[in-house]
Amino acid sequence: MEEQKKQNKKTQQGMDIFNNDDRQYLQMMQDNITRMASNSANCKSWMVTLVAAFCAIGCSIDALNGWIIIAIIPVIVFWYLDTFYLNLERKMRNRELDFILKMKDDHGSVAYKNAIYNFAPMPINTLTKEQEEKGFVKTSNRAFSKSILPFYLWMIGAVVIISIALNWTSIFTVFFQKVV
Repeated sequence: MEEQKKQNKKTQQGMDIFNNDDRQYLQMMQDNITRMASNSANCKSWMVTLVAAFCAIGCSIDALNGWIIIAIIPVIVFWYLDTFYLNLERKMRNRELDFILKMKDDHGSVAYKNAIYNFAPMPINTLTKEQEEKGFVKTSNRAFSKSILPFYLWMIGAVVIISIALNWTSIFTVFFQKVV
């Protein structure tokens, strides 16, 4: 029980550096970051829905030889959108971290006053050792990040495999007509 009181006291002491404006700004930043993460997740769900619709249409109509490969277009479009939102989310996280660090340094400084209610994304394409130690994240090349690349490559592979599976008789006859 005493340990919990000590922990609560430490937490309250740590929160003393935040005034209402700081809390409000940080809450707005978190809302923006959450919105970007939600948009990224929506890109994935819409892409899966559209690819499934293309596959369903391709399975039901036999005369559309090779048509299913068009399902790669929404995969590429949503890959771009997902990358855009992830990149924006990372930039917003960098802005939030920058504000917190400025706030901890000096609450009355010019840098702090310029940082509060600044919602412009903060791009960082190259990290210095100091920035990396503080927790900043590199914002370039998000299209090939480990959270995006495997998912979209898997979807492109699935579309190609489904396309081949649905049109294997056409491919088989074309291949053997050229061989014979």
